[in-house]
Amino acid sequence: MSTNVIQKEFDWAAELEKTVIKSLTTSFGLDFLLFNDKLGGNVDTIHNARNSVYATKIEENRYLQKEKYNSDLYHQDPNYKARGKSDKAKHQQGTLTDTYRNSTLKQNEKRQLDHVISAHEIEQDAGRILAELDGVKLANQDSNLSSTLAYINTKKSDKSVEEFVASIPAAIQEKQNSLEKNKAKLAFLPNNTPEEQDNRRKLEDKIRNEQSHIDALQSVNKDTMLAADKKARSAYNSQVNWNYYTSSKFFKNSSSEAGKAGLSMGLRQALGLVLAELWFELKEAIPRIYQSVKTNFTLDNFVSHIKNTLKNIWERIQLRFNNLLLSFKDGVIGGILGSLTSTLWNAFQTIGGNIIKLIRETWSSLVQAAKLIFFNPDKLALGDLMKELSKIIGLAVATSLGTILNQYLSTLLTFPFGDSLAAFLSALVVGLMTLGMSYFLDHSELMQKV
Repeated sequence: MSTNVIQKEFDWAAELEKTVIKSLTTSFGLDFLLFNDKLGGNVDTIHNARNSVYATKIEENRYLQKEKYNSDLYHQDPNYKARGKSDKAKHQQGTLTDTYRNSTLKQNEKRQLDHVISAHEIEQDAGRILAELDGVKLANQDSNLSSTLAYINTKKSDKSVEEFVASIPAAIQEKQNSLEKNKAKLAFLPNNTPEEQDNRRKLEDKIRNEQSHIDALQSVNKDTMLAADKKARSAYNSQVNWNYYTSSKFFKNSSSEAGKAGLSMGLRQALGLVLAELWFELKEAIPRIYQSVKTNFTLDNFVSHIKNTLKNIWERIQLRFNNLLLSFKDGVIGGILGSLTSTLWNAFQTIGGNIIKLIRETWSSLVQAAKLIFFNPDKLALGDLMKELSKIIGLAVATSLGTILNQYLSTLLTFPFGDSLAAFLSALVVGLMTLGMSYFLDHSELMQKV
């Protein structure tokens, strides 16, 4: 008795068919035609460029065709020279601080002006090139210049501060090994003839130099050096990010891609509705036409049935015209927000494929939920409103899991039509999960009490 009631109230087969068809004609059927969810998205970002992930060939080629690094351009810059002159005066007065060692440079110590972030690194930085900023000017800002011992600057070369600091223990050990060998060699070196005395003096000079190099490396204050690097990079990255993300180039590209995604999403939702209506009408019409013409086939009769079927399809679509417009509008909004969210995410972490699709599907559901909460077009009571919201959330979760399953099955089912089978199975899973949620909300005794 109870089984009959359930079947009467909730037609599982019909509802499952509707849900699967809707999923197939939207998320798992039209996405591959309308969207290209590639790694990194469709808008170039500083983060992605620095990881060699480009959305456009134009920016990738501009990086690949960059000018060759010219050290002279960086070391002949007026600001570099002016800072060097200023530091030289402080050095002679005994007031120049060596940030790398957190001490005052002695007047007898040889000084050099270093680029905290090396000029070579700035020249090669894909983020700077994407932002179209002058590397020479960025490298020679006061925030990126620091005087230090000449040997430390030479040893650091074009390494980053982190790389240089990490290399210090090995460099000290190497110098100490060489120093011990030379000391041992000096102990047995003869000192009789002028030539032998000259060789001994040369070896003694070498030992003194090695000891001074060891002292210099040991005097490096890792904390203050890393702090200087952090400060310089913060200033540098702020300028690169600000100049790019507030540029007309980024605004044009991100708004253009958001617009395209919005139109594609709107078209997907509307076209999915049309295809679903087309399927439901054909499902009823084809058996009827077959029964009519199988015993008495005439071309006129067959054409007449086709015309009637097309007319019925058109009438179905006309009846749902308002729904088509609403689906298109909601799809446009969800697509725009999904695209902007994906671009924002790619500014901090490289994403693509499944995650971009999940973001898009999530926004599609959030738009429906927001419309329901703020406008409540059907004037639902609070309990019914919460139930409908729960269904939307359930659909979003089901679609997300279906998307993950689709990606997994697509890599697993590599035979012909494997992608189609993966799409169908994913849509079926979405349908079953959505149906289970809908049934629970509509028929569960617990939910009725809630």
